[in-house]
Amino acid sequence: MSELYVSTDVETDGPIPGPHSMLSFASAAYWSDKTLVNTFTVNLETLTGAQPHPDTMNWWNQHRDAYEATRRDMLAPTEAMRRYVFWLKTLP
Repeated sequence: MSELYVSTDVETDGPIPGPHSMLSFASAAYWSDKTLVNTFTVNLETLTGAQPHPDTMNWWNQHRDAYEATRRDMLAPTEAMRRYVFWLKTLP
Protein backbone atom coordinates (compact mmCIF):
# COMPACT_ATOMS: atom_id res chain seq x y z
CA MET A 1 0.00 0.00 0.00
CA SER A 2 1.33 3.42 -0.95
CA GLU A 3 1.48 6.15 1.69
CA LEU A 4 -0.93 9.06 1.52
CA TYR A 5 0.25 12.52 2.60
CA VAL A 6 -1.95 15.46 3.49
CA SER A 7 -0.47 18.95 3.30
CA THR A 8 -2.37 21.83 4.91
CA ASP A 9 -2.04 25.61 4.69
CA VAL A 10 -3.84 28.14 6.91
CA GLU A 11 -4.52 31.86 6.59
CA THR A 12 -5.07 33.89 9.76
CA ASP A 13 -5.63 37.44 10.93
CA GLY A 14 -3.01 37.19 13.68
CA PRO A 15 -0.41 34.93 15.27
CA ILE A 16 -2.29 33.52 18.27
CA PRO A 17 -5.33 31.19 18.08
CA GLY A 18 -8.17 32.57 20.18
CA PRO A 19 -7.26 36.25 20.34
CA HIS A 20 -7.03 36.05 16.53
CA SER A 21 -8.91 33.95 13.99
CA MET A 22 -8.12 31.43 11.30
CA LEU A 23 -9.61 32.88 8.11
CA SER A 24 -9.27 29.86 5.84
CA PHE A 25 -7.47 26.59 5.37
CA ALA A 26 -6.88 24.16 2.58
CA SER A 27 -5.47 20.65 2.35
CA ALA A 28 -4.22 18.56 -0.52
CA ALA A 29 -3.86 14.79 -0.34
CA TYR A 30 -1.09 13.15 -2.39
CA TRP A 31 0.19 9.63 -2.90
CA SER A 32 3.86 9.18 -2.13
CA ASP A 33 4.61 9.40 -5.88
CA LYS A 34 3.21 13.00 -5.76
CA THR A 35 -0.05 12.13 -7.54
CA LEU A 36 -2.79 14.47 -6.33
CA VAL A 37 -5.72 12.54 -4.82
CA ASN A 38 -8.07 15.28 -3.66
CA THR A 39 -8.26 18.78 -2.16
CA PHE A 40 -10.31 20.55 0.49
CA THR A 41 -10.71 24.27 1.14
CA VAL A 42 -12.91 26.33 3.43
CA ASN A 43 -13.27 29.91 4.63
CA LEU A 44 -14.13 30.44 8.28
CA GLU A 45 -16.19 32.95 10.19
CA THR A 46 -14.03 34.80 12.71
CA LEU A 47 -14.15 33.82 16.37
CA THR A 48 -16.47 35.72 18.68
CA GLY A 49 -14.42 38.28 20.60
CA ALA A 50 -11.30 37.82 18.48
CA GLN A 51 -9.62 40.88 16.97
CA PRO A 52 -7.30 41.02 13.95
CA HIS A 53 -3.67 41.78 14.75
CA PRO A 54 -2.59 45.18 13.32
CA ASP A 55 0.65 43.85 11.78
CA THR A 56 -1.15 40.97 10.09
CA MET A 57 -3.85 43.28 8.79
CA ASN A 58 -1.19 45.61 7.38
CA TRP A 59 0.03 42.64 5.33
CA TRP A 60 -3.52 41.73 4.26
CA ASN A 61 -4.13 45.35 3.24
CA GLN A 62 -1.32 44.94 0.72
CA HIS A 63 -3.03 41.77 -0.59
CA ARG A 64 -6.69 42.84 -0.60
CA ASP A 65 -7.81 40.39 -3.31
CA ALA A 66 -6.43 37.47 -1.34
CA TYR A 67 -8.03 38.73 1.87
CA GLU A 68 -11.39 39.22 0.17
CA ALA A 69 -11.18 35.65 -1.14
CA THR A 70 -10.99 34.41 2.47
CA ARG A 71 -14.19 36.28 3.32
CA ARG A 72 -16.43 34.56 0.75
CA ASP A 73 -18.77 31.66 1.54
CA MET A 74 -17.65 31.43 5.17
CA LEU A 75 -18.69 28.65 7.53
CA ALA A 76 -18.77 28.52 11.30
CA PRO A 77 -15.57 26.84 12.55
CA THR A 78 -17.48 23.85 13.97
CA GLU A 79 -19.19 23.21 10.63
CA ALA A 80 -15.93 23.65 8.74
CA MET A 81 -14.20 21.10 10.98
CA ARG A 82 -17.12 18.66 10.61
CA ARG A 83 -16.78 18.88 6.82
CA TYR A 84 -13.01 18.54 7.03
CA VAL A 85 -13.24 15.35 9.12
CA PHE A 86 -15.74 13.96 6.60
CA TRP A 87 -13.32 14.80 3.76
CA LEU A 88 -10.44 13.11 5.57
CA LYS A 89 -12.51 9.98 6.12
CA THR A 90 -13.30 9.79 2.40
CA LEU A 91 -9.63 9.59 1.49
CA PRO A 92 -8.31 6.17 0.51
